[in-house]
Amino acid sequence: MESIITIATVLTMYFNAANDVNAPYLYNSDLEDGVIHKIEVYEQKADNQMCAKMEYRYSYDEQGRLTTREIVRWDSNKQTWVNDVRHTYKYYKNGYNVETSKWDDARQTYDLPSEVTLYREVAPSVTSVKTFKMNEAKNDMYLVNSLLCMEPLEMFSDRLLAQN
Repeated sequence: MESIITIATVLTMYFNAANDVNAPYLYNSDLEDGVIHKIEVYEQKADNQMCAKMEYRYSYDEQGRLTTREIVRWDSNKQTWVNDVRHTYKYYKNGYNVETSKWDDARQTYDLPSEVTLYREVAPSVTSVKTFKMNEAKNDMYLVNSLLCMEPLEMFSDRLLAQN
């Protein structure tokens, strides 16, 4: 299974969002050697004043795969960015996991994951997606969603023909 969460994927998402002329948001990215490390999001108010909204921070491994995406929000009272959510990406031979953790302000650290989504290739062109959420009362995870994603038949047959 090829990883779909690469530097190129993040860059494409940024350019798609930044080119939406009807959106009330403006984007400022920290781009270095074609790699996005940070995207700041600003909202343009009716009076054309810009207000900071959120910031996305990205980290990658040596293979160019996304390892963390941190979301911070602008606190207008404190006039600073405050941590909110972190997505951690873990890669395996047949897929990857996405773990979602919330920021604990009292402890000044991210909590254990409150949600984990597993993406696994179960057959050529078929991926299993399972999402688990934390049951804090029992301190364990429970399955909330399970589905199979299949590549369109014409894409799969084109790939088979290319291999032969």
